[in-house]
Amino acid sequence: MKTLKKISFGAFAFILGLTLVLTQSAFKGSPLKTMKRLPVTVYYHNSDFSKAQVEDESNWSTTPNSESCDNEQEAACRLIIDSSYIVSGQLQSSANLTAAEFTNPINSQVSAYVTGSADANMERSNKTQ
Repeated sequence: MKTLKKISFGAFAFILGLTLVLTQSAFKGSPLKTMKRLPVTVYYHNSDFSKAQVEDESNWSTTPNSESCDNEQEAACRLIIDSSYIVSGQLQSSANLTAAEFTNPINSQVSAYVTGSADANMERSNKTQ
């Protein structure tokens, strides 16, 4: 009888532990579901490709430009950024864009391209200048 109680208590403890593990981890929301990201594409609208102008959010809007973005790290072109950084089709200063300069080895022309922003998930498409 004593042995039966030990086995029953052990089985009960095992089932209770397993139940706790399953209920505490199996029903948590997926990190992808809690993200709630709504990406928006914004385009660069300025013929001045200086670092200061590329980092100026007022030069970026949701209105498409006529540029062909080719992912070369030479000049700003297009960004896909979270909608929380967009108000009335305009990129906001909270996006905190960063840029780097590129010097063309053939003609020494200097241009800037986007390197980052406050949105860690931002995607950028720069272009050949």
